[in-house]
Amino acid sequence: MSISKSKPVRQFNIDDDQNAMTDFVTEFTTYEAFLDSQISEIDQNYLQDSDIAREFVELGYRGIGHAISRKDFQERKNRAEFILQSRRQGPIRIISDSLTIIEPFAKELALREEANRTTRLLTIIFIRNRNNIGHEISAYIDYAYRLKFEDFTQFFIGQNKLIPLTTDLSFYNWDTHMCTSNDTNNFHLLSDVNGIQFRCEHDRKIVYVDPESKHYGDGTTRTSINAIGYLQIILYVNVKFFFFCF
Repeated sequence: MSISKSKPVRQFNIDDDQNAMTDFVTEFTTYEAFLDSQISEIDQNYLQDSDIAREFVELGYRGIGHAISRKDFQERKNRAEFILQSRRQGPIRIISDSLTIIEPFAKELALREEANRTTRLLTIIFIRNRNNIGHEISAYIDYAYRLKFEDFTQFFIGQNKLIPLTTDLSFYNWDTHMCTSNDTNNFHLLSDVNGIQFRCEHDRKIVYVDPESKHYGDGTTRTSINAIGYLQIILYVNVKFFFFCF
């Protein structure tokens, strides 16, 4: 009696591993292809139906052991494609490397510039200050997102302040009570009875910014910074940000 050799199930344990992530995007062109990779020959023979077998994987009963939705798959695939595109474009320019930086706040952001540009970690900046007509304003700022669209040179050398904008994750004018909120490719704002929360769109972890909270999220640290010219500055840094994790 011959014994057939079963097809091994593709295993994933991808944390901060860009090579594994980009291999993933080239290997699986569709969600169905990923699901098929998690179906063993034993499962296939037992279930006798590819669609049912895929549903079992999608629900987390087979393969990697927990559910991965089509949306999650596509978000991770988009992230991997972004990494591949960044590699083709060459090294990322780090502005602060060539500058003399004196201000404490600028130094803190300069230390995190490369990591945020490459999204090895993500930083949410809370700033409370006054605008040019004396109104108190505050905002939660996606640092990595701002770096994409702004030249931080003048900020790093101390010529400009970092100004809260209505296009940031969350903006509030304490005098006029004007409030705006925006999602970025990195964070989605969540409304909660205890205040604002942000969900990281890459690893789905929650960042808690309630000042009364003692827990800021899995792998997230909170750092207060004293800086001349600002009423309050707090950095929420997701130090355990994973590129891709099944």
